[in-house]
Amino acid sequence: MTIDFDSLGMIGDQGLNLGPSHPPIDDQQIASAIKLIDESGICVRVAKWRSEDQERAGKGRGGRPGSLNDRVVLVLLLVLALEGSPLLVTHAAAVVEHRLSGEARAMLGISPDRIGNPVWYDRFWRAFHSLLDVIDPFPGPRNRLLTKDEWAAIIASRVPDESERKQERLDWVANQLLEASMRMMPRSVRRKWKGNVCIDATPVAAFGKRGTTKRSDWVSIEPDGGWYVREGDHRDPGDDRGKQYRKTLWGWEATLAVMSTNDPSGPDEFPYLVAAIGFGKPGADIAGHGVGAFGSIVERGHPVGMAIADRAYFPNSKPENLQLPLRALGYDLVFDYREDQLGITESYAGAIQVEGAWYCPSMPQVLIEATIDFRVKTSIDKTTYAQRIEQRRRYLLRPKERADQDGYTPMMCPAAGGSATVYCPLKPPVGNIAGRSRISIAPSHPDKICTNRSSVSFPPTAGAKYGQSLHFGSPEWHAMYAAARNTIEGFNGYVKDANHDALDQPGRRRVRGQTAQHLFTAILVMSANLRKINTFLRKNGNDDTSFAKPPRRPRRRDRLASCRPVASVLTDGNPPAD
Repeated sequence: MTIDFDSLGMIGDQGLNLGPSHPPIDDQQIASAIKLIDESGICVRVAKWRSEDQERAGKGRGGRPGSLNDRVVLVLLLVLALEGSPLLVTHAAAVVEHRLSGEARAMLGISPDRIGNPVWYDRFWRAFHSLLDVIDPFPGPRNRLLTKDEWAAIIASRVPDESERKQERLDWVANQLLEASMRMMPRSVRRKWKGNVCIDATPVAAFGKRGTTKRSDWVSIEPDGGWYVREGDHRDPGDDRGKQYRKTLWGWEATLAVMSTNDPSGPDEFPYLVAAIGFGKPGADIAGHGVGAFGSIVERGHPVGMAIADRAYFPNSKPENLQLPLRALGYDLVFDYREDQLGITESYAGAIQVEGAWYCPSMPQVLIEATIDFRVKTSIDKTTYAQRIEQRRRYLLRPKERADQDGYTPMMCPAAGGSATVYCPLKPPVGNIAGRSRISIAPSHPDKICTNRSSVSFPPTAGAKYGQSLHFGSPEWHAMYAAARNTIEGFNGYVKDANHDALDQPGRRRVRGQTAQHLFTAILVMSANLRKINTFLRKNGNDDTSFAKPPRRPRRRDRLASCRPVASVLTDGNPPAD
């Protein structure tokens, strides 16, 4: 994409004063934001969905188009986010009325004869909700408090198939906004990323702070939200006795999948951006949001590498819900364990699984319990622990070849073959056994891993819950896990910076409803991505001269057609491939 970052008007460290009296917005800034939104393909896709919904409902295209359309809504919200302003309808209306030149209004398709009419608040509100209607899985009134009985009736009236269809649309739109920001990286920088991703959830508070409780007959003004609790798994405490929980808020969680380093010991090769996003009630569907985020990354054609996460994702999820789907996508998992998840967790064909890897069943007990001795019993020091983790490698099963298309992997005993690392009396030695660790006590009832001469095929379900790719506790595991976790914690703080995106200030995004908050969050994360890219390029230099060329002004027919419900739209609006 050939957009000049300076034209986007991104602010510096000091931020801007908030309010509708901002200075005029430069035409080039509007043109650059338009190009970002246009190349995302969102408006064309939304127009297609709107037409499909009208046909499904047996309705016509309606009357005269509104003064503002989907394209204008997204461009104005992006411009507000980039300059550090709240995403408020009042601010968007003030931009249209006071801060755009005639040329900028023409680029956006806003008729000049309508300027001066003080109803832009209502017009933007209608245009914004027209966009939301196409992608809203959670229909219902937002203008009053509801009793629990009224809310139960609304939930019952929602059509599951319709909600599922619109949830898919909403997720696509949110991730396509992030994709547009990722494509602002020069291709030479973007292609350095090898696909490593760290995922975590961060709270997004609702503007209406009062949450639903079991003691009240009323639901929250944001009834689709939930309680976020910093301890535990972040789910609704729901205490019948009205017990007060510390560090709680009412709202949602944004699941952010952040690009992570290829090499923790090397310099930064690319900016660490959010590559995918999920959104929903705190702790309600951790695995579902994780699979959706990683699936979106793969679907958009990005490389596949390591998936790094805290214990809320791995290993605590059910493997059929998260670990197995991610491995089927091609990801290698990297994570930590609770104290009660250390040592032997599973066995298959005679092999034992210890902290994510398959080992010889005769591995010494002192090595099996190395992490327990270090973490739980604290009976060994850090140096001894590192030595024992390194000694474990000799007892590792080796993959004979890569997993087949069904996920089955042939695994070899560490005493088998010419590359054997141990000597076992149950296996005929191949080659020189000097330097190999000796198995002194072989299993009395050996299983296939000990008796098969070649290998044993391990199904993908074997050890699926606790299995991971890096050698747990090793220097490479510590480096990758720490770097990835620091990266995502850093981004969570970055997008909450009060001088910029201020995600943790709900008063800056007051439109009610989970769908609106999902969209606002995606736009704020998109803005943070763009700031990350800008900072990276300024710090490292940018020799891609084509990247800084000013964008071409969209042709009039493109501006008018991109956001209207044209039934003859045939393209799906995906951005061009590299």
